[in-house]
Amino acid sequence: MLPSQQLRDLAKTFDICLSGKKSPANCDVRYRQLYWLMVFDAKGELRSACKLGEQLGVVTKQGFDVPNAFVEIVEAGSRSKTTLAGLKRAYVESRGSLASFEALREKLDEVHGVGQMGIAAFLAETADKTKDPVLSRARSLLIEAHACSHQVINYGAFSRLRQGLVEFIDEHPSHAFTPKLLQPLLDTGLKYSFDIGVKCRSYAKQWLGGDVSEARSELVVALNKQVAIKLQKANKQLAELKPTAYARPQLLAVVGDAKGLLQAMETTKSYGVFRPIHAEWRREAEAKAKLSSSK
Repeated sequence: MLPSQQLRDLAKTFDICLSGKKSPANCDVRYRQLYWLMVFDAKGELRSACKLGEQLGVVTKQGFDVPNAFVEIVEAGSRSKTTLAGLKRAYVESRGSLASFEALREKLDEVHGVGQMGIAAFLAETADKTKDPVLSRARSLLIEAHACSHQVINYGAFSRLRQGLVEFIDEHPSHAFTPKLLQPLLDTGLKYSFDIGVKCRSYAKQWLGGDVSEARSELVVALNKQVAIKLQKANKQLAELKPTAYARPQLLAVVGDAKGLLQAMETTKSYGVFRPIHAEWRREAEAKAKLSSSK
């Protein structure tokens, strides 16, 4: 594509910045090496975003050559009617209306999740400016969970999300939105945790405490049902997998099979973002195995 007359002409209308080291502020993405294309307006507000390689493939199939496809993608992105920043302002102005929140979620889908963690922080930080601050904080956790599930593989991020969900549910058991956070807790918050059955029993005990209200009891019943389903599914998957399958260690961790996990990890390579996760699995599996052997 470089050099090309099309790019020279495009540069007369748009400032083009190529960066392989740092994402623009509040535009968190998981893999920068996949070459994201972000289009900002004159105010510096994010208007569109896409994985450039994938989108070039789509547009070139429509008959464009690569330089003209790039121009088409940029110009199409610049025509997007909204920006993330503008929708954030609208959320505050409407005091957290459902319509403004849905508009934010739709925009995040449009920009392929770029900026999700920033939006999650924004929803929490501006909660007191909304009609229902508790609901805004719950929405923040929901967006954060989606970001962790789809963009972020980070030990600290999963730990913070898990802690935030557990604490929110404990503090607001009667809020109408709270039951909707059980699924993100199981599917994302505990995605890389060891022995989710034991952990969820601990959460249930914490939530019940000395206040066995109807709302708390219903949450615990719902949690237990969802845990049972998840463990049943994980055990079924394990039964169908080969001993060397890539997904096997994670499933062994989920069901809390200490012996099986420790054996699997003898031949499992630990690298990059998974090192602290694997270290936690090993630590907790060894502790469980030691406790079992002492009985």
